[in-house]
Amino acid sequence: MTLTWNGRRREMYFQDGPWFDLAPDRGPAEVLATYDNGLPAAVVAPFGRGAVGVVGPHPEASPDWYSDSGLPVPADVRADLTQDLVDRVMQAGRAG
Repeated sequence: MTLTWNGRRREMYFQDGPWFDLAPDRGPAEVLATYDNGLPAAVVAPFGRGAVGVVGPHPEASPDWYSDSGLPVPADVRADLTQDLVDRVMQAGRAG
């Protein structure tokens, strides 16, 4: 599936993942990625004294996930989006 992560279009493995309903009265949340319909696909939000990151698709998917499912392997499959999610959760946790 194609989505927009940090302003850039990317292909990502997807298997019945959720979207996230962000209630404005529940505090700030950073949307890292959106589906083509504009709904949040990856979010970092404050939680307790730290932060939590949630993602619907699978940025951690390696090429074998695609080939095992009979899907073509996108040219841009790498761990950078997984690392971005972890980095942003850690940064948000330190800020909270």
